[in-house]
Amino acid sequence: MNPFRVLSQNLFLKVLSLAFAILLWFFVVLEDKVDKEITAQLKLVNVPKGLVLVKEPPAFVYVKVSGPRSILRNLEKNPLIITLDLKDLGPGRHFIRIRPSKLNLPAGLSVKEVNPAQVEIVLEKEAKKTVKVKPVIYGSPPPGWKVEKIEVHPSRIKIRGPRSLVFRIREIPTKPLDISNLTGEIRREVPLDLPPLVKAERESVELAIKIVEKIVIKHLKDFPVKIVGAKKKPVKLLQNTVDLVIEGPENLLTAFVDEKKVKALVNIKNLSKGKHLVKVEIILPPEIKLLKIEPSQIEVIID
Repeated sequence: MNPFRVLSQNLFLKVLSLAFAILLWFFVVLEDKVDKEITAQLKLVNVPKGLVLVKEPPAFVYVKVSGPRSILRNLEKNPLIITLDLKDLGPGRHFIRIRPSKLNLPAGLSVKEVNPAQVEIVLEKEAKKTVKVKPVIYGSPPPGWKVEKIEVHPSRIKIRGPRSLVFRIREIPTKPLDISNLTGEIRREVPLDLPPLVKAERESVELAIKIVEKIVIKHLKDFPVKIVGAKKKPVKLLQNTVDLVIEGPENLLTAFVDEKKVKALVNIKNLSKGKHLVKVEIILPPEIKLLKIEPSQIEVIID
């Protein structure tokens, strides 16, 4: 291999590259310069430990840049990011100037204006606290049902945030849960409704809600008494009605007051002629409970 030939080939490539570079430089220098407003994203780093950002700067600032049109066109494809380092700041209000040197613009571009030229941030000491969780529900169960119990798991959580805000918080509510038309025992994972700038050890809690039927008491006065087991025996009741006090689900008790579901019976099947004091037997649906009967016994005469 001839070393002089290789050298001559490399030299030709180098000269050619230099020529292209010079032509490109002349193209950039001689190209018309224009002004253009672009956006630059603000990025905060190194928030001091134990401090919280109470007021943040805007997400973007507007920068008026001047330079060749071709370079500006390429700049639009790669958004600018301005990094603001907060590591040396303490609690309080701070105004940070946006310096053009932080923009890292390509060669050939210059900054004419930054708007806003400075941004404000406020730092505050962080506080921690354990508070109660307040369940929030809306809507209503079906008619005849009621909410008997609501439990929250966990019932207390740890929160953290700006000291001035955290010290005023006594409880954290949940997002509202709709219980319309629900019955029985319900368990739902519900997000916490945290104020801005406040964070919690968890994002949600479990609500355990027990919805039961409403139990009501009803008085049935002068309820008719029926005789069973007569088998054509002449029978006379000295009193043929009783007063009842019953208890049960509201839907059931308001839906009926008839002798098909509630019965007051006097059984004389095994009784002989004469006078007898017979206990009144009350037959009720399983959901209904007898609280009181007056009288509980009726005098029966069998001829």
